[in-house]
Amino acid sequence: RQQFSFPSIFIYGHTSSGKTYVMQTLLNTLKLPHVFVNCVEYFTSRLLLEEILMQLQSCSETQQTSHVPCDNLNDFVRLFKQALASKKLQDQTVYIVSNRILVLDRAEQLREMEANILPAFLRLQELTDKNVTVILLTEIVWELFRPITGCFEPLTLYFPDYSIAHLQKILSQNRPPEYSADFYAAYINILLGVFYMVCRDLKELQHLAVLNFSKYCEPVVRGEANERDTHKLWKNIEPHLKKAMQTVYLREIS
Repeated sequence: RQQFSFPSIFIYGHTSSGKTYVMQTLLNTLKLPHVFVNCVEYFTSRLLLEEILMQLQSCSETQQTSHVPCDNLNDFVRLFKQALASKKLQDQTVYIVSNRILVLDRAEQLREMEANILPAFLRLQELTDKNVTVILLTEIVWELFRPITGCFEPLTLYFPDYSIAHLQKILSQNRPPEYSADFYAAYINILLGVFYMVCRDLKELQHLAVLNFSKYCEPVVRGEANERDTHKLWKNIEPHLKKAMQTVYLREIS
């Protein structure tokens, strides 16, 4: 908690590659004082700065969390230093995690409207003279994210996509208890064999696995096949998987 950290860290990777989950688990497990903000939800600079200050109040010794008006970065730096002045936080590293720091088009809008926001966050440790680290989580590379003007270069970390073996292991954990592990693993193998080349999104694959499993089990439920008759099971589910291929990422909601 007392060690100085890098001023800003830029973590990028494809959607559903575990960035947010890893950071939340790490910060909660180590019980580090932190603020976690989703920039899609707080889409203006004022909303973003005020939310950070409000969450910071809950990390400090202040019991009551109240709305903190903040109109600009100067006010934010002043109020931020006041919030860290409590005995509980003054000697500890505080982590500000900015989740989904805006996709490319919104990042361009951010640079056009509030050109000082991103450079200020990257240099927040310097501006406040406090032990604070800003972590940016995004799906785009730093070269596309860098502001036009010069700014502090963050430490960049890349989260690679899950391999097919990783996906097999993760998806197999959702096995219904009434079926054997080998039976469900064979189903996941078939699912990944069809969709892996066109879809690497873990959440989408989990949705597809739940959606089509009942079709895979139909011959077993009707008594027409056992769990080892992979050929019959494949023939039964093949048309359903082909139909699902046409609606990947385009879920039809009644």
